[in-house]
Amino acid sequence: MTASSWPTEPLALTAPQLRWAHYAPRFETLSQAELTPAGVPSWLMDWSAVSQELSQVEAVLSLRADLNTADAQAQSELADFRAEVSPHARRAEQALRRKLLSLPDYTPAPDFALAYRRMRDEAAFYCEANAELLVKHAAQMQRHAAITGAQLVTFEGASLTVPEAESLLGSADRVRREQVWQAMAAAQGEVRPALNALMLELIATRRQLALNAGLDEYRTYIWKQLDRVDYTPQDCLDFHAAVLSEVVPLAGELMRGKARQLGLGSLRPWDYSRRTSLDAQGRPPLRPFQTAGELEGIAQRVFDALDPELGAQFGVMRAGLLDLASRPNKMSHAYCQSLQVLGTPFIVMNVVGTSSDLSVLLHEMGHAFHFFASARAQPLIWNRWSPIEFVEVPSMAMEYLALPYLGAAYLPTELERVRREQLEGSILFLPWAAQMDAFQHWLYTETGPDVAVADLDAKWLELDRAFHPWLDWSGLDEGVRAGGWQYYHIFHTPFYYLEYAMCSLGALDVWRQAQDDLPATLARYKAALSLGNTVSVPELYRAVGSEFRFDGERLRRMVAFVTAQLGA
Repeated sequence: MTASSWPTEPLALTAPQLRWAHYAPRFETLSQAELTPAGVPSWLMDWSAVSQELSQVEAVLSLRADLNTADAQAQSELADFRAEVSPHARRAEQALRRKLLSLPDYTPAPDFALAYRRMRDEAAFYCEANAELLVKHAAQMQRHAAITGAQLVTFEGASLTVPEAESLLGSADRVRREQVWQAMAAAQGEVRPALNALMLELIATRRQLALNAGLDEYRTYIWKQLDRVDYTPQDCLDFHAAVLSEVVPLAGELMRGKARQLGLGSLRPWDYSRRTSLDAQGRPPLRPFQTAGELEGIAQRVFDALDPELGAQFGVMRAGLLDLASRPNKMSHAYCQSLQVLGTPFIVMNVVGTSSDLSVLLHEMGHAFHFFASARAQPLIWNRWSPIEFVEVPSMAMEYLALPYLGAAYLPTELERVRREQLEGSILFLPWAAQMDAFQHWLYTETGPDVAVADLDAKWLELDRAFHPWLDWSGLDEGVRAGGWQYYHIFHTPFYYLEYAMCSLGALDVWRQAQDDLPATLARYKAALSLGNTVSVPELYRAVGSEFRFDGERLRRMVAFVTAQLGA
């Protein structure tokens, strides 16, 4: 199926697309084809076409399920597709990999060489026992979306979505902040037993995936699955230590400075939110828009001013490829999905009018620009997007590149506040990212099959005290603090979080260059996005004028740059 033959509505599907019989004949044709080195390019295009349709159908089903977690039909269709189609597709893809890899006298073209090497590694890594177990794993992860999508916070007699409640944590009224925080803690307590049970199931499934693949631990499994060839687990552990020594003291200084300005003896949990910055002058939170439509208009003006090509791409997104408003039974996470056949992204958010919402839309549009660029430049599905160690650079860089144009949303007197919050956020985020990653390294390498929720809570509490020592929990139920590991990425994307920290370093490099020469920086940015998956992670970083390093020295340079910018 091609983009021109896809239904007009991007989330529409036909009944045959939900069944393996729709795809099996094309895979059979590919499998039976007489393959020669000269015929590989056209054969790959045919393989890519059916893989793109499979990818888009699953993406659409996943979007439908996330956009309404109470829609039983949407949940059932996604589960059925993954159970009935996905295992067959995995086996068929493996057969085609073997067919290509066994072809004598074939040398891949330069823009396919990296994908070819990955196919070789994937073929060696493939495990038939996991074809069905991965269906179970996906179903377990989807249960998290259903549990959290239905979650509501009762506050002042109203039922609020979690994003709506969280937006109130920026209130200048400290008593009100505490009341909101207590209400959110109570709401989390209601779903915590279900999430505890689900996490134990996921841990067991992930251990079995590793064992089936002949590996002792899930971390090694993930390293192979995600093709992590440019760094080691030890590099990550060293980064955790560097964050503790180089960043945590500065983050604590920033937060204690805010406390002094506000006349607070200490910072309580309701005084610190990663998504809603507490203003040191006690001003109310910025509210740059009221409706999702207003946010779209602001973003359109920002992107038009930044770069006409990017502005035009955002215009494409506004034609049915954005679902931004928060509502009950909608999964509360924000993300950018790819529709491979159409070559377009789809963004899901839960906006409630905050400045954070605007930043997140800029971030997700960075992902969208990445997919637009790579899909247009790279016809083969394997060459689109980029490795996850780079994929957050375009998104995080966009948050900085847009800063000079945020007059579309804020008054001139508010712009410096927005800039400062962005810079402070770049520091305050790193301890959280390191903590998230450190928790998972411990969970999947140092615990056994009898690990209990109490063990998870105890480890998270230990890490939170180390990475967020400025928070005062005295007199409070630290069970709430200990359950902080119940976060989206822990359930849905294991070992995908430190990448945000890695990429934040590259994003700041992009911004530093933009301050000297924005046109040249944008040209490099867009060219790098077009490379997709055709070059290595270090080469992608070099393409945007950065370097792929996240050691202590690199971290010190980043901290020095941000500190200088804060003082400017």
